[in-house]
Amino acid sequence: MKSIQRTLVNCDRPNSEKCDHCILNLLRPHLMQSDNNNPILSQIQAILTQFKHGLDQSGLIILAINGQVRFMTQRAEYLLSQFFFPLILPALPENLQHWFNHQISQFSCNVDESSPCLSLNIEKGEKKLVIHLISDPTREQYLLLLNEKEIQPLSIALLELLGVTRREAEVLFWISKDKSNVNIAKLLVCSGGTVRKHLENIYKKLGVQTRIGAVMFALEKLGLLKG
Repeated sequence: MKSIQRTLVNCDRPNSEKCDHCILNLLRPHLMQSDNNNPILSQIQAILTQFKHGLDQSGLIILAINGQVRFMTQRAEYLLSQFFFPLILPALPENLQHWFNHQISQFSCNVDESSPCLSLNIEKGEKKLVIHLISDPTREQYLLLLNEKEIQPLSIALLELLGVTRREAEVLFWISKDKSNVNIAKLLVCSGGTVRKHLENIYKKLGVQTRIGAVMFALEKLGLLKG
């Protein structure tokens, strides 16, 4: 109990984390009641510790309407440092700030504030940083959610997720490798006419008209399209 009280006393110090300050203020009336509630206080303290740990593991940035950073988790700082250079905290990286400003201008043009915006995908090596922007008009702020993912190489199994057959996925895979119909027929041990028929089916299912269009559609839908 005394340790919690000391925390409450010290939470107003300038160097105290804003998140701790807000949470402790909410819990202050319950924590300061009496020493007779020690079991309840221990549970609250455990929940608070678990919440803080989960928050530290998430890539979260809270921005004011003008784009100024209000709060940033340690995980978000780490992810920014891995994908952006130079990084001058607590401000956003310049190119990320430009993207944010553009998205905000799109929000302002839409009557519906809840309209979804496109996510930002940044690739580095075998890693990809996905950044989602969420509008929170009730609190007059915006949230950036940062998530790091492994980049999956294009495979026949992935292409099957587009709703094509196994054989069509094989044809599409070799098209992505810039193979001609003749070469694909040799690789799949079939005739050139069969390859052309598979291509017709692929175009129809994906709603495209060319080999390049089919590959671009597949990469985009599977989240593998760079840039």
